[in-house]
Amino acid sequence: MDRLETLITSSAETTAGRLRDILQASSGIDALARLKFTPAGCDPLEPARGLNVVEQINQTFTYLASLAAVRWLLVRHPASAPYTLNLGTTSGSDIASGDGLVAGEVFAATHPDSNDKLRKELDKVGLSKATHKYVFYLSPQTSRRPNRPGISAVRLEHASLNHL
Repeated sequence: MDRLETLITSSAETTAGRLRDILQASSGIDALARLKFTPAGCDPLEPARGLNVVEQINQTFTYLASLAAVRWLLVRHPASAPYTLNLGTTSGSDIASGDGLVAGEVFAATHPDSNDKLRKELDKVGLSKATHKYVFYLSPQTSRRPNRPGISAVRLEHASLNHL
């Protein structure tokens, strides 16, 4: 997991350098267009593959949340390891334990209740047959939505949010 986090962080550094160049050389709307519509960024796990910056941001923080969630699960459910982490568009739970007892969904958002994201993820993990069901989220905000019976929503911590 440390290797993946290092790769994600390195990709962010590469894109930060590109951002500085774009912002210095472009007008406001031109800079935003380049960030949204061109591969000015890079895939967090495959830095050689270009990606628009908006998508890189979304993937970066979802991946960091996923890694933090697995670390959290390893402390609380070590006997259920190994865990499968489904990054990207893989079907099934975002996180599943080898013994089938633990399932989790993961997301990163400005607020967990935006676009009803937390409710949708609670619905999705609720369909799992796992005994222990979680929705993990990385956000500077905490949800006011109560946990559902049998499903826990867990707000994750990450150093990237300490400055917000």
